[in-house]
Amino acid sequence: MGRPVAALLVLCFISVTARAAAFRVHGRLLADDATEGGAVVPIHWTQAMNYVANFTIGTPPQPASAVIDLAGELVWTQCKQCGRCFEQGTPLFDPTASNTYRAEPCGTPLCESIPSDVRNCSGNVCAYEASTNAGDTGGMVGTDTFAVGTAKASLAFGCVVASDIDGTMDGPSGIVGLGRTPWSLVTQTGVAAFSYCLAPHDAGKNSALFLGSSAKLAGGGKAASTPLVNISGNGNDLSNYYKVQLEGLKAGDAMIPLPPSGSTVLLDTFSPISFLVDGAYQAVKKAVTVAVGAPPMATPVEPFDLCFPKSGASGAAPDLVFTFRGGAAMTVPASNYLLDYKNGTVCLAMLSSARLNSTTELTLLGSLQQENIHFLFDLDKETLSFEPADCTKLS
Repeated sequence: MGRPVAALLVLCFISVTARAAAFRVHGRLLADDATEGGAVVPIHWTQAMNYVANFTIGTPPQPASAVIDLAGELVWTQCKQCGRCFEQGTPLFDPTASNTYRAEPCGTPLCESIPSDVRNCSGNVCAYEASTNAGDTGGMVGTDTFAVGTAKASLAFGCVVASDIDGTMDGPSGIVGLGRTPWSLVTQTGVAAFSYCLAPHDAGKNSALFLGSSAKLAGGGKAASTPLVNISGNGNDLSNYYKVQLEGLKAGDAMIPLPPSGSTVLLDTFSPISFLVDGAYQAVKKAVTVAVGAPPMATPVEPFDLCFPKSGASGAAPDLVFTFRGGAAMTVPASNYLLDYKNGTVCLAMLSSARLNSTTELTLLGSLQQENIHFLFDLDKETLSFEPADCTKLS
C-alpha cells in the first residue's frame, strides 16, 4: 500500500527542461470545441485503493485503463507482445492493429533523450527499461492516438512487454502519469493548468480530472493558494513530484511539532495513505488514540501502525489542519484519515515517513486525505490552490 518514493523513473535522469521540446511535438490537446481547449476525465476508485481512468488507444480504438498517478513520470500500458506481464481487465494493446501507431526509431530526439544505460535499440526500434511506482517495466517507445475522457491527443508512451509487477493491479493495464516530466500527460498535452477532485472512496461515484481551461475552482472565498517549491540534495531526486512547504499542523486545538524548517510535502495520488515526519506522526498517533477513547489493537492490520475495534470507539477524532507557506490552511476531517478497513476495524491511514528511508524531512499526502478537496495546479504561476468541495457533483 505504501509507495517507495526512492523508486524514481530512470528516464528522469536528464533534466525536465532539457528534454521538454523533444516530447511536446508529439502531444497536443485536441478537446471538443465546447470545452475551449479544456477536457474532463472521469476517474473511479478500485479495490486496489487507486483512482483509475478508462480510455482508448489507437485507430480503431482499443480499450485500456490506467491508474492516475500525480507524480507518475510517463504514460504506459501493457502490449500484446508482452512476455512477462500482470493480469489486466482489458485485452492487451495490439500496436499492429492500430493504423496510427508508430514505433519510435533509434536516433530521434525522443529516443536519444533516454539515458544510454537504459536505452536499447534493436531492429531500429527504440526500447527502454524503467522503474515505475508499480514496479519495474520494460518496453518499446511508441506514439499513438489516445482518447481520455473528452480529450484526444497523440502521445508518446511506453508499450510495455515485460514487468516484475506480481499478480494484478485490479484491472488497470498501466499508469497515466501527471508528473513534472516530459513524458507525462500534462506536459505532452501542453496544458497550463490541471485540477482534480477525488470523491470519497466509499461514495460509489466518479471523481474527475480536469485539463486545461476546464481546471477551475468554484471560488466564493473558500480557496487558498501556496507556491510550489523545489528541493534538491541529500541524494533525493524528486523533480517529478509537485511539492509544497508545510509550516504548521494541528490536531484539533493541539499544535503538532514539525522540524524547525517545516517539512516538504509531496502530493501523491498513487499512495492512498499519508506519511508524516516521524515526530509529527507520533504526536498525531497519540492525539487520535486519546480522542477515539478505545484501546488500540495489540496487532494492527497490515500495513497500519494504529487500529481500533470499530465497536469500541466512543470518542470523536479531531480534524487535522495543514498550514502551508503563505498561510494556506487545508482541513482534513477524521473521515479522511480514519479508514473503516476490514473485519470491524478502524485504522489510522497514516504512517511515519521513516518508512520511506529518506534523508530529507518529507511528508507525503496520500489520496485518502485529499478526498472532497478540489486541487488546482497552475503550471504558469507555479502555485497550488485548493478548496473544500463535494467532489461527487463535479464529475
